[in-house]
Amino acid sequence: MRRWARIVAFIALAGLETALTSAAPLPERMILTGTPPFGPTWLATGEGAPIPAGCGPEAARILLAYYDRRYGYRFVGDDPGGAIGEIHGRMGTVTVLWGGVRQGLTWPWSFVPGLAAYVTARYPGGATIGTLDGDPGAAFARSVDLVRRGVPHVILFDWQGTGGIFPNHYAVVVGYDTSEGRQLLVLNPGWGYDFQLLNMSDPAVAPVTLFWIEEIRDPPAAEPGIPIGPPSGVGMWEVDAAGRLQFRPVLRLHHDPRSAVRWPASSQVEFLVPGADDLAIVTWDAH
Repeated sequence: MRRWARIVAFIALAGLETALTSAAPLPERMILTGTPPFGPTWLATGEGAPIPAGCGPEAARILLAYYDRRYGYRFVGDDPGGAIGEIHGRMGTVTVLWGGVRQGLTWPWSFVPGLAAYVTARYPGGATIGTLDGDPGAAFARSVDLVRRGVPHVILFDWQGTGGIFPNHYAVVVGYDTSEGRQLLVLNPGWGYDFQLLNMSDPAVAPVTLFWIEEIRDPPAAEPGIPIGPPSGVGMWEVDAAGRLQFRPVLRLHHDPRSAVRWPASSQVEFLVPGADDLAIVTWDAH
């Protein structure tokens, strides 16, 4: 059964990649909708004031919620609040004072072991987690490849460009923009809204690390499509002249999150699970 599930998952990803790398031009923009806009989360300790869960556990919960919704796993869907508390503990996230604000710090070397331990506690076969440490250009190329394969993933980067050798923010990569030579990633930043643009041609974001789930060795336990947290892309769906539902996302800017841009309506929307109206692969053709 496990072997068959892995074969089916491989075929599904291979089919998506083949469709996107056929003779037709590759989409210049793409977004995987369906990750819940969680965060920032505070955890009760029972010993005084709550503590920040931190961006590492937040990103992990958002990523695993997508696997619950897309494939039918049950990593966080049954108890999203309890899930982030457990992930926080397994990653050894500590509370620090940064710029006068309490924040949750997850060391880069603790993210993968914590995520793997959380997955294995629910699916004993565990998961293979891929990583890439590199310059922003190499990370951007890998992120585009992963998104085209239908794989959201986590990026660790320097949020304000002042961390030196210590990148300090985890977010979930759900899309990209290569139009007119751009190197923009679309993030679910874990700040309670859907999308943010990160310019990977800006050297200030370095150093960069990517984390992604390469394989889950156990099959899903339930049906996909369950709602988890707030729905994705509220107010960003519209009907085109042909009567087809398209996506017109609002994306905040990384260097100024109070400002935002709005992309034109998408070229194509492929819904992934019947009844899950916010779970889709959205593409924009080159012009």
